[in-house]
Amino acid sequence: MHPYLFEIPLPWGGTYRAASYGVMIVIGFLLCLWLLRRRGRRMGLNPLVLYDMAILILLCGIVGARLFYVIDNWQSGGFDKDPWLIIRIDKGGLAFFGGLAGGIGALWYMVKTRGLSLLPTLDVGASLVPLGHAFGRMGCFLFGCCYGKVTDAWTGVCFPRGSPAYLHQLAEKQIRADATRSLPVHPTQLYELTFNLFFFGLLSWLLWRRRRPGQIAWAYLTGYGCWRFFNEFFRDDTGELVGPFTIFHLIAAGTAIVGIALLIRTFHQEPVPLPEPWQPPPEKDEKEKSRKNGETQGQDEEQKQGQGKKKQGKKGREKKTDAAQESSD
Repeated sequence: MHPYLFEIPLPWGGTYRAASYGVMIVIGFLLCLWLLRRRGRRMGLNPLVLYDMAILILLCGIVGARLFYVIDNWQSGGFDKDPWLIIRIDKGGLAFFGGLAGGIGALWYMVKTRGLSLLPTLDVGASLVPLGHAFGRMGCFLFGCCYGKVTDAWTGVCFPRGSPAYLHQLAEKQIRADATRSLPVHPTQLYELTFNLFFFGLLSWLLWRRRRPGQIAWAYLTGYGCWRFFNEFFRDDTGELVGPFTIFHLIAAGTAIVGIALLIRTFHQEPVPLPEPWQPPPEKDEKEKSRKNGETQGQDEEQKQGQGKKKQGKKGREKKTDAAQESSD
C-alpha cells in the first residue's frame, strides 16, 4: 500500500505529496485520450471535438463519482458533521457508478451541442472505459480502498496499520489494537483490474468488427454489470442493503439488464458498415489551398517585378554608357 507515490519540496516550504490514486487517474486518462483520437478518427469522428468531450467527461465524472460516494456514506464518512470533507477528494472517496453517470451526461451534452454521432461516439468511448477503470483500480489498491472480505485463500493480501481495511477490522473487533496489519482480505481491486484489462482487449477487438452501431456500448454495460454483480460479493467496504446484497448489486444488475435489452434490440436492426475515417471539411481545405496559391502567386509576381526592375536598370546603365562614349567621340 502506497497512498502517496512521491513528494516534491516546495520553494516556500513544505512538500507536495502526489496521491497514488490521482497519479493513476491522470495516467489512465492521458492514455485513453491518445487512443480516443486514433479510434475516433477511424470511426469518422472529429478528434478536436473528442478532446473537448474527454475533458468535460473527466470533470463531470469526478463530480458524479464524488457526489455518489458522499450520498452513500453521508454519516459513515463524517460528511454530516464536517461538510468541508465533501471536497477533500485527496482523502479518497469516488464511486464508479456515479462517475459513469456523470460521464454519460457529459457525453450526451457534447453530442447534442457539437454534432457528434451518438452511437459511434458511445462505441468508441465504451471501448476505452475499461482501460481507464483499470488504472483507477490500481490507484484503489495503492491507496487501500475498495478492499475485500477476510479470506484464507492464496490470493489474500494484508494491509498495514491505518489502512481502510485495518480500521474496518479494528472497528468490527476482528483484530486487536496492537495489530500491525489487517487480516488477509480478497484483493478485489486487483480482481477488477484484471477483468478490466481483459475486457478492454475484447471490446477493442470487437470495435472494428461490430455489425451495428451501439453494440460495443451495450456490450460494455452488459459485461461490466455482470462482473460487478459477481465481484461485489467479495467486497467488504460497502454496507449490505437486503440480505447479502448491497446497493451496488442492484445498480450492477440494473446496468446489465439494460445492456442486455439494448444489445438484443440491435440484432433486429439492419447491419451498418463502419463509417469512413474522418477528414477535415473540404471547405477548409479549399480555402487553405487558395490562400497558399495566392501567397505563391504573389511571391512569383514580386520576383518577376524584381527581375523586370533589374533588367530596366541594366538597360538604363547601358544607355548612359553609350551616350557617354558618343559625347567623348
